Amino acid sequence: QADFAPSSLPCADPELVGMLASSAGDGLTATLSDGTPAQPQRAMTREEVVTQGPRVVTANIEQVLELSLLRCGRTWLCLFILLICGMFCILIWSQTVYERHKADKCDQPLALMLRLLYIIIPIHAFKRELTQLVLCYDMARDGPLEPCRVKVFKALLMLVTFLWPAVAEFMVLNTGTCSEALVAAVQAIVAYYAAVVLVVVVLPACYVACMLWLVRRGLVRLPRSENASPEGFVERLPKVQFSAEVFDDSGSSGTFPMQCSVCLDDFDASKPISSTLCQPHPHAFHTECLEGWLGCSRTCPLCRTDLVEAFDSAPARLEEGAVSASA
Repeated sequence: QADFAPSSLPCADPELVGMLASSAGDGLTATLSDGTPAQPQRAMTREEVVTQGPRVVTANIEQVLELSLLRCGRTWLCLFILLICGMFCILIWSQTVYERHKADKCDQPLALMLRLLYIIIPIHAFKRELTQLVLCYDMARDGPLEPCRVKVFKALLMLVTFLWPAVAEFMVLNTGTCSEALVAAVQAIVAYYAAVVLVVVVLPACYVACMLWLVRRGLVRLPRSENASPEGFVERLPKVQFSAEVFDDSGSSGTFPMQCSVCLDDFDASKPISSTLCQPHPHAFHTECLEGWLGCSRTCPLCRTDLVEAFDSAPARLEEGAVSASA
């Protein structure tokens, strides 16, 4: 189980809690960090909750992911610095190899591939200047809409950049007689390409996918923050028995959406379901999902109603009984 510091959670940010777009709660007044009262947002209607609710909570999960990635900022920065240093080392070494062995006999044009790479890299480095001076396009002067020639230039440059390692590796695999130094130089550059893809694309994608799965399944336990509800509060909320007639996404009175807006899984009889006391309509969540949410916030994940205040103002009989299907 992973832990997050309270300061790394979106719900630990009073401004974010108060100002999350399209989800301000009934009767809540947000205050910005400079003390200025925020403009009150209208409460979401039942139809908006059904259609937009999952997106609201998904945005909260994305905030958790973004902040968790920021916590790994030093690691990513170190990897980025290593990639930059590795790039200069490989380019200097391969340039030395090219100058010494470019005339060597080789049944594949590996020397030509190295020369092409030494052309591609400066074009990338001075792409903006080339666009302004050669293609006569300046975004500040001509506007953000790029002309066709600029789009074609950028597309061809990216195509050549991504095709180079594939073509170079194909040539290396089909080399019969060639200088070992040239082969080693090309293989080193292809390996560097692979390392860049691994660090820039594969690792972040896997990290985000794993974190998203853990958060949605409630496997990442969040420490209680100062904005959390009282300990064990979720057990005091009414429980809802699953019924296909009640969880039907119809949006009519007395029904709930078919999905839990926290984990985005469908409701069924295998997991306990808890209901909030939001007005004018309650909201349903998996009890386990709501418990994790209430560990860092006392507001409803959908409408931002203060659940503790709503519970205290509700009839005392709701504290002991389960809510009925029509509640």
